[in-house]
Amino acid sequence: MKKVVLSVLAALAVSAAPAFAADMPVKAVKAPIAAPSPWDIAFGTAFTTDYELRGVSQSNHKAAVQGYFEVDYTANDWLKLYAGIWGSSLASYNANAEIDPSAGVRLTFGNFGLDLGYVYYYYPDGTAGTNAYGSFGEFYAKPSYKFNDWLTVGATIDGGNNFNNGYLIVGSKNAGFYSGNAVITLPITLPYGIVASINPEIGRQWYKCTGCVSYTYWDVGLDFAYKAVTLDLRYWGTNAPSTAYVSPAAFGSRNLADNRFVATLKFDTTLSALK
Repeated sequence: MKKVVLSVLAALAVSAAPAFAADMPVKAVKAPIAAPSPWDIAFGTAFTTDYELRGVSQSNHKAAVQGYFEVDYTANDWLKLYAGIWGSSLASYNANAEIDPSAGVRLTFGNFGLDLGYVYYYYPDGTAGTNAYGSFGEFYAKPSYKFNDWLTVGATIDGGNNFNNGYLIVGSKNAGFYSGNAVITLPITLPYGIVASINPEIGRQWYKCTGCVSYTYWDVGLDFAYKAVTLDLRYWGTNAPSTAYVSPAAFGSRNLADNRFVATLKFDTTLSALK
């Protein structure tokens, strides 16, 4: 009798085992997280009431449309390589447009950053215009340092020896500029997570060619950033003589280097941010 009972219990245990196993929770196996791609694409566009380049209007104090496209490759935590192109509409007497291809490296060491590169200012049919804009290239260095969450300071040193590709240039073809700037995030709380900042800059545009006029410029902007959209409200000024940078008479003989308020609406993002 005992043998019969034991046999029945054993049979019940064996038949129930699969049911118990099926009821047991199974731990999900996590798939390995793929490493982020070192490649990325940055792009954006802007609509401005006046295209100011170092304090001088390139659009005859009229509105301009701009845009850029850049390919980035992150080699490691401190080194990024990039190449891109930037473009803007211009005043029709200068050239059809301005198209600036550039390439370089961005280095990061803690709070210190350094951008080293080369940019070519290309003006299609520029030498056919009234003001004779020849294309030219410049090397640049842009160091920056982030002191804390609300203050970053930076500088730009830019120059080359082929100003205007030598077109109609007498004497030295050397030209360039240097500037200092800052980004100051304001300690105020705005709706929808909008971040406000003040962005001052002061710089010096210099030329060594005969008859060219060097000058100092400054600007200060108030930025409102919401995600990928930024509204930049900026005031520009220079100490250039009123007769140094003037549009042709047929275009109003405007002083292109006078003090000026400019509003710019910008959109900037990356491909990785959209995923």
